This record gives sequence, C-alpha cells and structure tokens, in this order.
Amino acid sequence: MAPSPTRRRSSRALLIAALLLAPLTLAAAPQALASSAGSTGSAGSSADDRLTGAHDPAWMGRLPDDASLASLSIPGTHDTMTAGASPVAQTQDATLPEQLGAGVRALDIRTRHFRDSFAIHHDLEYLHANFTDVVRQVTDFLVANPSETVLMRLKSEYTEAENTRTYQDTLNWYVNDNPDTRDLLRTHLWTPPAGYDGSIPTLGQTRGKIVVLQNFTATTEYGPRWGGPYTDIQDDYALSGLADVSRKWGQARAQFERSRVGAPGTLFVNHLSATAADAGAVAGGALPVTIADGAVGVIGMNARALSFLADAGGRTGVVMTDVPTAELVTEIIAHNDFR
Repeated sequence: MAPSPTRRRSSRALLIAALLLAPLTLAAAPQALASSAGSTGSAGSSADDRLTGAHDPAWMGRLPDDASLASLSIPGTHDTMTAGASPVAQTQDATLPEQLGAGVRALDIRTRHFRDSFAIHHDLEYLHANFTDVVRQVTDFLVANPSETVLMRLKSEYTEAENTRTYQDTLNWYVNDNPDTRDLLRTHLWTPPAGYDGSIPTLGQTRGKIVVLQNFTATTEYGPRWGGPYTDIQDDYALSGLADVSRKWGQARAQFERSRVGAPGTLFVNHLSATAADAGAVAGGALPVTIADGAVGVIGMNARALSFLADAGGRTGVVMTDVPTAELVTEIIAHNDFR
C-alpha cells in the first residue's frame, strides 16, 4: 500500500537531517521535463558494479507460457534508478540496462509529478532521469528480448508541484500523446482486459510487455494494485542501526517462508532493502548500501538471503534488493524450476 502522509513526512525529515550529516549536494529539480531526448538517466560505476558477471537477458524464455507471474521467482531492485545518487539516497550501483541484462525483472520506478511530467526521484532527490528515459531503456530491452516481462512498480513520489492536470492524466499523456513514448508504450505496455479483477497475469499474456504494479491513485486499472488483494508485501524498511539488520532479516526470512507455501495466485514481494530510521542511525552507518553489503561484525542482507536461498527450494516471489550481487540474482532465477 502507499505510505501514509505521516510516513512520507517522516521519511522526508530523515533525509533532510541525514543530508546535514554528509557532504552531499542535491540536484535541483528539472526545469523542463516534457522532452528528454538528451537525458541518459543515472550513471553507475560499472567497475564497482556488484552485478558484474551476471548475464541472463532471456531467462524467462525458459519458462512455460501458462506460468502465472505470481508463481515465479523474480529478482528486483528497490529504487531502481539511484545509481550515482547521494550516499543517503543511493540503493543501486548499476544502471537500468545493466540490471535488466543481468536478469532483474522487477523495477521500482518513483515518479514525481512536476510540471505535467514525471521526474524520477528518491524522496526529495532528483535522480537526473525522467519517465521517458525509463520507458526507452525498458522497451529497448524488450525489443531485444521479447520472451521477457518486466514488472514495474510505478509510484507517485515526493510532492506534486506546478501541474495543470492529475497524475493519471499525465500517465495517459505518456501512453497516448507524448511522441517520445506513445508508440513504445502502445506496443509494450500490458493493458488489463475488460472486466479485469486485479489478478496477476501469466507469462504468456505478458511477454515483451511492461506490467505496471499500480502504486498511485487512479480511476483506471493499469495493472495489479501494489498492496492490493493479489499481493503480499514485506517492506519493513526502517532500522535503528546496523545491529537491527538481524531483526530485518527475520522479517525477510519469514516472507520467504510464506512465499514457498502461499496461495499460487498471490504475488509475494520481499524487500531485502532497508535504511536508517533516524539521523542517528545514519550517522552510525546504517545506509542502504551498508545494510545490503554488511559491515564489520554485521552480515548484510544480501549475503543472508543468498545463504538461505542456496539451501531452500520453492518460490521466492519478487525479491526487491539494494545493490544486488550477481550471485544473488542468479540464485533467485534458479528457483524457477518448472520441470
């Protein structure tokens, strides 16, 4: 479900406080977003990319058409577009095309509705990309790999400002009118059928398509509702410090266990991602990257998940990760056993 206004304010206050503790420079909001022909999106450092060595751009092609997307084990990235962001906001070190090529198939795309366009944000921080960049990069990948489906959590992020229309109207503009995206989305955006009940479609129905996981208010169904009746989401994200990683892991492990035995039509989503609950925890090093990687005396979330999944069979569901490793992505994909 979408975060409450109180949770949004708390997250915003935390980020502002954390920025005062680190030598960061936030980018100003974009002045013109309707056209993005010159934008290339966030730039990650390939040399430091933990996904180096993972390359499985067509793994869904090995799976049967009648498999529900809910039945799959799917690597995902939390706050997908944050490569190159400030230390507090950064959750990824690989670009979107690198993630897709490695095997990631669930994206977390957070759009600020600003001047009748969608800027990509992590809370108040603009990530030097907009929705057109995301659409182009994902559809380029799908053209090259038509056997694949990309799940996209589409979320309204931060505050809306200087708009003359609703969020839904702007999304429809991208789908139907914007010359940079309309043809791409008409071809590659999965459209729910008439009478759609919000259930999770099959792989065969969605190959070559983007399936929106709808995390915004609208009168139209664009895809399964994030937090709706066909999803089960673990997103315990606020940690009191690095010592709290073990508690967070307990939540993630329990969700893996639920996914293994849960209803086959339910899309289980398990966030390994987390961040500091307050500025003091930030000062103590509880940043998304250190929570994922671990630190001296602390086993990180990604290593814990890799160790657990190596010994556990069954469906993982969608696993939303910060800075995933090649080994973790490969292990999640390996859980798709339809023999």
